[in-house]
Amino acid sequence: MLVDVVIEQRFYRCNEGKYWTDNAFPNAFWHRYLNVFDAVNIVARVQKVERPEELWQRVDSDTVGFTDLPIYIGPAGFIKKLPDLIKVLKTRKLVNRCVIYRVPGILSFFYHLFAMPSGKAYAAEVVGDPVDVFAPGASKSPLRPVFKRLFYHMLRRQCAKAVSLSYVTEYSLQERYPPNPDGFDTHYSSIQLGDSDYFQRSEYTLNRPIKLVCIGNLSQPYKGCDFMLETLAKLKSKGVEVYLSWIGGGALQPAMESLADELGIAQSVRFVGNLSQRAQINQILDDSDVFVLSSRQEGLPRVLIESMARSLVCVATNVGGVKELLPQTFIVERDNQTELIDVLESVMLKTSQELMEISQANYTKAQNYHNDVLAERRKNMYQALLESSV
Repeated sequence: MLVDVVIEQRFYRCNEGKYWTDNAFPNAFWHRYLNVFDAVNIVARVQKVERPEELWQRVDSDTVGFTDLPIYIGPAGFIKKLPDLIKVLKTRKLVNRCVIYRVPGILSFFYHLFAMPSGKAYAAEVVGDPVDVFAPGASKSPLRPVFKRLFYHMLRRQCAKAVSLSYVTEYSLQERYPPNPDGFDTHYSSIQLGDSDYFQRSEYTLNRPIKLVCIGNLSQPYKGCDFMLETLAKLKSKGVEVYLSWIGGGALQPAMESLADELGIAQSVRFVGNLSQRAQINQILDDSDVFVLSSRQEGLPRVLIESMARSLVCVATNVGGVKELLPQTFIVERDNQTELIDVLESVMLKTSQELMEISQANYTKAQNYHNDVLAERRKNMYQALLESSV
């Protein structure tokens, strides 16, 4: 059986017809669906390009294809492209397939209106929370309060009607968006962690200067890079020797580089950009002292789990399912510079033995997100959809 997966991610198609991604969801990601379904059809926005850039990764294959939705950016672009989008969606209505929505997102709503036969079962993978997405500071749109209410109620309805449902959190999102009491529900992250992604430190001695690391796409402000840079500047003004590596690129990177220069910390920050190879990211994590998640919104942050799997001491803002991963002593409120500085300074004062204990606890917690653990939950979720669709 074919499965349509409706997703908000933007992809690229080069002139020769191959599909690419610049930061997420390469071909390997879609193999999880092929454990149950015969083929995957990705329903997403696709931008035409002449050729792929150097670090892009291939997405399509013999069993992974696309329904190309028109490219748009922002509400105004969406409205302009809406007639074309609806026209494409209608082509899926008579296709025999299962359907999975990766939500929240607007595309799943319009797919349901124009591509779904009445009463057809669907599944949903809840990977984020619109309440956080449209929180103050996370979105600059003047329509933020309207979008927040709209997507909140939309997601509640989608969860209530799905025959099979997964959440990236164990309980946080479930409390706000309850599942269908007559359906199947489970929880798993989109993360992919195999044995080679785990590393157990034998000692924990802090570098001088202290090496902080953040990972986050710089296409939107919700990753909190500005907040992190301002915090770094404050630490430097207090005489703390600290250095930050930020992994991840995007349209906002030049602005963040300018901000670092304005704050006088350009020599204490390295903007690494996008890295396509896990080994490259792991090398930076292993060379760092503390991972900091500065986000203003997340679902269950994969980069936090990946850092915990490398035995890193981690500090994170109180977003999404972070409280399911870290003790409260390492969680700070978003955009609260004072709290973040206090926690970082407390980490810097800990002994090597104390840091090792924290490191070991994080490593142990990350074991719950090994591929072998999550794969069975995913398979059960997809199987429940398949059985409801035949």
